[in-house]
Amino acid sequence: MANPISRRTILRGFGATLALPWLEAMGGRTVFAATGQTEPSRLACFYIPGGINHYSWYPEGTGSDYTISKSHEPLAHHRDRFSVLSGLSHIQGRISGHVHPYNWLTGHNINMTPGAHTNTVSMDQVAAKHIGPTYVPSLALSFGSGVGTTTLSRNALGADIPATANYREVFERLFPPADKSQLKAAKARIALDRSVLDTAVGDVKSLQTRLGHADRLRIDQYLTSIREVEQRMNDREEILDRGRPQFNEKGVRLDPEGKNSMQEHIELMMDLIALAFQTDMTRVVTHSLGGEGGPNYEDYKGWSEETGAPLRGAHDVHHKGTGNRGADNKDVMVMGLRDRMFCAKLARLMDKLHAIEAHGGTLLDHTVLLLGGSQISSHSGSNFPMLLAGGNKLGLKHGQHVKWKGNEKSASDLYLTILQQLGCPVNSFKESTGPLSEILA
Repeated sequence: MANPISRRTILRGFGATLALPWLEAMGGRTVFAATGQTEPSRLACFYIPGGINHYSWYPEGTGSDYTISKSHEPLAHHRDRFSVLSGLSHIQGRISGHVHPYNWLTGHNINMTPGAHTNTVSMDQVAAKHIGPTYVPSLALSFGSGVGTTTLSRNALGADIPATANYREVFERLFPPADKSQLKAAKARIALDRSVLDTAVGDVKSLQTRLGHADRLRIDQYLTSIREVEQRMNDREEILDRGRPQFNEKGVRLDPEGKNSMQEHIELMMDLIALAFQTDMTRVVTHSLGGEGGPNYEDYKGWSEETGAPLRGAHDVHHKGTGNRGADNKDVMVMGLRDRMFCAKLARLMDKLHAIEAHGGTLLDHTVLLLGGSQISSHSGSNFPMLLAGGNKLGLKHGQHVKWKGNEKSASDLYLTILQQLGCPVNSFKESTGPLSEILA
């Protein structure tokens, strides 16, 4: 590379964890490749709504000699960087209906309390707690902004973390303000938040002396959470002091060209994910690729025309295009085209991450990608469709189809394995019994 930016230039300009510019001057390298620092782990989870076409999803054969399935053909050039996992499900946490996004990453039976949706922490938030600090601890993306089934992320109390579908809003959240007055205002907000926390902590501590043992333990847990929030504020303020990383902002596409295109939506979000991981603005992302009942993207029209299927809304396609209706059923074929598109977009993201140099391998080598869902057919919460990709430098073994017997292995075992390989100091997750040795190198 001509006239490379030196490590000293980077350190003098923005501190040890931010580099400039992100693409042209760095030659497609992460911040850590540019500074010679240890590369951190990243995680991105993508949710498939409404089941899959099981005829074209599950491969023939197991182990490394399996025959790649039709749905996964766009990933063929990454064969050694992804694995197909079959037979996993939530066992104690099994649910049914359109609420599967609630517990895909938590494994919790949200219907345990009649009349209410209780939940627990999602796997991505456990990762976010341990593999920071970054400017944005985690990022929740979706097909539509909001909570409930729109988001995959739940905090330590099981409460929904709102997701966003606005590309410009995602971009502005990811990076510190460039304008000095906006930067000053951001610091002022942190100071105000810190004073509010200080007041809350003071009130709680005065109350603590009057509580019984069990309540004091709960208060201790609350105060621990407050200290974690305070630390994140300190981390955020430190990153604000370093300033906004410089990169080719004009090259970032934030306005879709088409109308209501699922494919373009996923591409725009995945491009922002790649940029966020490269500049180290966040290390944890979840993205719901659609709801159980919609939305009715324009893409379904094209797939219906290609297969000769009746034009249906997404909800009807999820119902009529899944299950044992036969591989030649036209609605099933529409679902197969949708599944293949999801895999093509994952392959595109993997291409981007693999092209970015990291400190010891590529950015893909240090990023775990999970594409999956919690239904094989609409309302059937068993035999989750799961693709695990990336993380070749994190101890994951790929190039295989691993199949477990139904109801014997929990998806929580997969989540525990991912968390441990990301470097999180955890020994269990929800209903896990232990890590999955079959996917460890």
